[in-house]
Amino acid sequence: MEKVLHGGPNLRRFILARSLSRAGDAIFPIGLTAVMIDQGFGVSAVGFVLGASMVPVVALMLVGGVLLDHFQPRPPMVIADVSRFVLQAVLALLFLTGTPALWQILVISLCTGAAQAFFQPGAGNLLNQIVDGDTQAANAAVRTAESVVSLAAPAGAGLVIMVTSASAVIALDALSFAASALLLWRIRLGAVRKPVGRPRIGRELAVGWHEFSARPWLWSTVGTFTLLGLLVFGPFDVLKAVLLIERFGATTYGLLISAFSLGAVAGGMLALWFKPARPLAVGVLSLMAFVPLPVGIACRAPLLLLALLFVMGGAANAFWAVMWATTVQSHSPPQALSRIHAYDVIGSIGLVPAGRALAGPVAAGIGASAVLLSSAGFLLVGCVALLLVPAVVRLRRPVEAERTAHVTEPAVDSRRP
Repeated sequence: MEKVLHGGPNLRRFILARSLSRAGDAIFPIGLTAVMIDQGFGVSAVGFVLGASMVPVVALMLVGGVLLDHFQPRPPMVIADVSRFVLQAVLALLFLTGTPALWQILVISLCTGAAQAFFQPGAGNLLNQIVDGDTQAANAAVRTAESVVSLAAPAGAGLVIMVTSASAVIALDALSFAASALLLWRIRLGAVRKPVGRPRIGRELAVGWHEFSARPWLWSTVGTFTLLGLLVFGPFDVLKAVLLIERFGATTYGLLISAFSLGAVAGGMLALWFKPARPLAVGVLSLMAFVPLPVGIACRAPLLLLALLFVMGGAANAFWAVMWATTVQSHSPPQALSRIHAYDVIGSIGLVPAGRALAGPVAAGIGASAVLLSSAGFLLVGCVALLLVPAVVRLRRPVEAERTAHVTEPAVDSRRP
């Protein structure tokens, strides 16, 4: 681990900021659901609020990518965290002092999602600026730390609700954003490119799209995951909870989710030392280890076997995430990295809400188990299809001296007013 932290205090601050944000993300749905149900809101209202935040994320992500590339990622990310601190603090105060109207909760949810759109595309870009050397190890350290807090945070949220109230969990989420903003603000970078003029949204989006579409390994992977979001991950998110809670109860289901997080810790640790020459191809191969998980749920596997499958699925998912993040950061031009991340995120999550929404009706027609078995098959086919793409299989780990990719348009030109 000491080798990983060659980014010094800056990298430690970044990892702690991301861990606190992930802890907040893990506890917020628990606190919001509990307090809304306690105050008389129905399950549909809870789902509506939780889903509403994704709308501005998708709608504004590309604009956020442009601004994060133009102004450098750290200042907009700090502003986004401060905004989310204020919004979540207001939401906690509304619940602590009474029962807010549904429209108030929705407005705060939408604004929080908008702030996320101006934060998320810059995370990889900022990490690239912090790390001097082993990008994969830094990504693995971040992923491992996030997995650890994801393992512990839900239990902590339950304890807080037991001792105080669910509104206090929302207040803690607000504090996590404040702490993240402070840590990111304290990151000290060397000489960085100064923005020239005002960002030209349309032109810079076109430059970002050119850089994205010029890399077959990139657009083929994102395109595949767009379909997998609809056919695999969206339905899996819904049906795993329904089937497992019906079969074992909510407590056991929570323990299985913790097993997934435990596997994610293992996957992140594995990525700390295993550095394949072809990280993208190896990452796709590792993702195949996720396939048995929906199969085990669909086939009503024994609890112990399911726990092992959850651990294996978490490890596969985390290792793939590190391989993918490292590949994108290492093979993309730094001047367009936030925009590339924005296209990546939109492609990856764009159809997940549709997959979640369709899971229930399709399961009612053919059965939940059939949907999960189909999802497992689609994931296997998607992985095999990616391994048939030469650009994916042949992409090698770059020499660190060659990390800065070629940019088809000089940075100074893309910043002219």
